[in-house]
Amino acid sequence: MSSQRDEFVDDDANTRNEQVASESEQASTSAETKNPIKKFCRRTKTILSQLTRSEISGSLGDLGTLIPLLVALARQRSVLLAPALFWAGISNVITGYKWDAPICVQPMKSISAVALSELWTAEKVTAAGITTGVLIFVIGITNLIEVINVVVPPHVVSGIQIGVGLRLASRGIQWIAALSWAGTWDCITLAIVCSALCLYWLRETPDDDQARQRRLDRSQRRRDQERDQSNILGRMMDFATCGLRPQPGQPHPVGIYLFLIGALFATIELATTDNADGQYDLPLRLFGAPVAVWALGTIQPEDWRVGFFDGAIPQIPLTTLNSVISVCALAHCLYPEKRNPNRPAGKNDAVITRKEMSVSVGLINIFFVPFGGMPNCHGAGGLAGQHRLGARHGASVVFLGTCKILLAIFFGSSALTLLDAVPTSVLGVMLAIAGQELATTGFTLLVSSVEKEYEEATCMAAEEAAASVDAESGEGISRQQEEREEGWLARNTRRRPTSKKLMLRRSTVIATVTTMVTVGTGKTSYGALSGWVTHLMYGDGLTDFFAWCERSWRSRSRPRSRRSESSSADNNDDVCEVPSSNACAGTLVATGSGSGSSCGSVDGGTGAQ
Repeated sequence: MSSQRDEFVDDDANTRNEQVASESEQASTSAETKNPIKKFCRRTKTILSQLTRSEISGSLGDLGTLIPLLVALARQRSVLLAPALFWAGISNVITGYKWDAPICVQPMKSISAVALSELWTAEKVTAAGITTGVLIFVIGITNLIEVINVVVPPHVVSGIQIGVGLRLASRGIQWIAALSWAGTWDCITLAIVCSALCLYWLRETPDDDQARQRRLDRSQRRRDQERDQSNILGRMMDFATCGLRPQPGQPHPVGIYLFLIGALFATIELATTDNADGQYDLPLRLFGAPVAVWALGTIQPEDWRVGFFDGAIPQIPLTTLNSVISVCALAHCLYPEKRNPNRPAGKNDAVITRKEMSVSVGLINIFFVPFGGMPNCHGAGGLAGQHRLGARHGASVVFLGTCKILLAIFFGSSALTLLDAVPTSVLGVMLAIAGQELATTGFTLLVSSVEKEYEEATCMAAEEAAASVDAESGEGISRQQEEREEGWLARNTRRRPTSKKLMLRRSTVIATVTTMVTVGTGKTSYGALSGWVTHLMYGDGLTDFFAWCERSWRSRSRPRSRRSESSSADNNDDVCEVPSSNACAGTLVATGSGSGSSCGSVDGGTGAQ
């Protein structure tokens, strides 16, 4: 008996020690979380551990959009290249530290297109970027972006992703089609070779997800062991051979392959050109260009007017739909393991909330554009391209931002020459890959949304059947009556298709109309508006709207009725006093009204509110 007591005492002591250790660990973790310096150091260590070959490859997936627009605007002096690169890099680093997802930073396409077509000065571009940033920041900080998200159904978001992806892919193909078949290094033949190699490297394996995850875990443990045992020289050699030996379970670093091919031919072009027409600013020079300039000193009132009406107003729909709503939906679809299930009640488990994304876009333009930065935003096409080429974490964005900063500081005066020498055929292939991934993800999101809607409809039908059975048996009458009142209109007026096939056809029609208008007009806002009208007329938009109005009216009228019931119950307390919750429950079952009804309605009211 004494030995058993000793064992029990030892077990209790071990349990207490484990509890104390866990509590101390939690306390240290919370202390590090509150300390910004320790939090920054811990995040830096995480980023360095995540910086693999695939992350470096994925960081280059957005160059097909960045380089052409940036070079074109810099050539006509609408932006200064060194400050634009520097502040874009700062934005990349901040984004990568903030979110553990490859959220890209790319030029605002509508403002860039207007600036290129109308030969805007740098002052007009600056005014357009600042006003757009202020509007997007207000939309995010006031939660108006959630209203826009409620109005725009998921089928329209899928159509926007498909349309924007097709536009990006077609633009890359058009760049390649304008080249010659042979005769120079930058030709259609080079693009065909790069495309064939990318199709081979990016092909999907038939392995299931569990086997792939096991390989990833094993390779991650092996990399951690090698990293702990290796020296600096070994790490440098591993980085130098980043594209030659992909890790098991990870895709080929196609972005590195394409970048090396482009850098090789760019070096050959700069080394062999006679530069008779003065296309390149040779020889290359170090430093010589400022990375920050004060861009507000020469802006006139006319620049603010043109920048707001011709730049900011057309850019707002594109930014809210493609740079905020579509990016958040895409991240939610691509990285389900990064969803946050511990958010407070009333908030979703999104990887990145729409408020955070819109506030980020606003702050980037409010703080960086006045110092020479280019109007930038986040984009679904850049995220899709980086994901397709291997990026999975914010480390890829931090790496890309660091490269932009170093390029702006050391080669600011010659950066335009370096970027302009990259073959168009390679950039076209990278842009086509990004568009293909975005369009494919749009189709996947469309099918998954239909499956989710069908499951919700099936679960609602099962709940109605169970509620009817419970009502017949006399159990939970009060609670079921509240649920029937809350969802009465939605259950009786929503015209649900009878099969998943009809649901998919209806959703496909809405997404197809959105895609057609987006591709045909070249404007995302027109496509979103057309898809929304199709959702109202062809889909269940009107019935959903009436159901939402009815639920809102019932939720506002319910507290008044509960207050009146509570006052009547208080008046009856002098006559019949309920001493405990069991008595309250007994009264509820026995009478179904009076004070028992008011006691039972408290929990239901809290849940409804």
